[in-house]
Amino acid sequence: MVGSIPHNLLNSCMSDSPPDPVDYDLKALLEAQRAYFRLGSTRSIDFRRERLKGLEAELVKRSDDLLAALASDLGKPALEAYVSEVFFSIAEIRLVVKKLSRWAKPKRVGNPFYYWPARSEVRREPYGTALIVAPWNYPVQLSLSPLVAAVAAGNTVVLKPSELAPASSTILAEIIKAAFNPQHVAVVEGGSELGKELLKHSFDYWFYTGSERVGRLYGEAAARYLAPITLELGGKCPVVVADDAPIETTVERIITTKFFNAGQTCIAPDFVLVPSHRHEAFVAAAKAALENAYADNPRENLARIVNHDHYERIRSLIPLEAIRVGEDDPEDRFLAPTLIPYSTWECPVMQEEIFGPVLPIIPYHDIDGEIGRLSRMPSPLALYLFSRRDDFLEAIAAAVPSGSVCFNDAIKQATNLELPFGGVGASGMGRYRGKAGFEAFSYQRAVTKRWFCKDPFLVKPPYGNRLGSLRKLMK
Repeated sequence: MVGSIPHNLLNSCMSDSPPDPVDYDLKALLEAQRAYFRLGSTRSIDFRRERLKGLEAELVKRSDDLLAALASDLGKPALEAYVSEVFFSIAEIRLVVKKLSRWAKPKRVGNPFYYWPARSEVRREPYGTALIVAPWNYPVQLSLSPLVAAVAAGNTVVLKPSELAPASSTILAEIIKAAFNPQHVAVVEGGSELGKELLKHSFDYWFYTGSERVGRLYGEAAARYLAPITLELGGKCPVVVADDAPIETTVERIITTKFFNAGQTCIAPDFVLVPSHRHEAFVAAAKAALENAYADNPRENLARIVNHDHYERIRSLIPLEAIRVGEDDPEDRFLAPTLIPYSTWECPVMQEEIFGPVLPIIPYHDIDGEIGRLSRMPSPLALYLFSRRDDFLEAIAAAVPSGSVCFNDAIKQATNLELPFGGVGASGMGRYRGKAGFEAFSYQRAVTKRWFCKDPFLVKPPYGNRLGSLRKLMK
């Protein structure tokens, strides 16, 4: 079981080195996938559903292997890994399989009377061959969620998992090889050199999750080929606490979601704004919540930082006056859960996305001023607001753009498969998950059918004086 992996073995598995580069004939792979797509097999709804069921069966069969891989790559507690990576992926497959026929059914639309007799409808069509580039922080879920959507929409897929989660990448490649013909879905493994090579090829749809800097490169490549793209990036997700929010419940929900996966979640609360007169009570409650969660067995309940570069970057942001629970261990890449109780907008930790188990808390006096500042920041993936007053919640939500909003909790809006997930502005573009994913990887094709019968409204020369009569008829 994952929980019994010795720490020395865990450390030996958690290497910073990417896997050895593998040479791929990407041109041949793409030609094979395009040929397979042209055969038309992926257009069958039954075929798509069967392939997704096959993927689900492999995930169930290899679930323990996936948990071990996630422990190896990120030191993820087994419960966190199962809920957020394995179960989440299986649940999405089951939802898609259940509802795919309904989503894919052509939608009838009306026709102007001067088209009669006619039938018009909107069909969902696959783009062709899709590229999916996944990140390391949720290497299973963020590989499989877009893959499931792409397959459900009828595409062929090339998936590149992150080289920073090598054990997960290896198991994913094995699972996908067992579930799919490589002409349908193929995994390519490698580091930045492979990523650069992928940018040189033409895909019909591009999907990238990761940093804004690299996302721009994929956006430029997609634009070069006039292909659509979904970008899932990041940003500093704010939390605003009102003066009427219940402290205990508010703190519990913020702490739980912030430190899940050691804060390495793109939609994790990044910092908290608290009324100055409630600041001390909030900090005391947050410290107590951290101690209750992590003081006894911090290493068993908190994931590790992905590599030493990220580890040192995050540590450099922590001031001496920070509240720490436990001791750092650089060799194990264990970073103690941290609160920065008297943070300011000018602190180093507020100049970049943290992506780690560090939570700055900023006291505020004037909420209007804070709203103005938030509205001028790059738009985050998520905005979190805590208050009993709907007017407070709605006013801030209207003033501060974000990819999503959650009132009185965090992350729930992004783990509901019935809701679309994605960013806006600097945090990305496009939406996926569930039905939104099916729609992202397919395009709307307008179809009109008419019958061979007399056409009294046909507009053809010579026009003569027909304009006047047409104006009267088409008022």
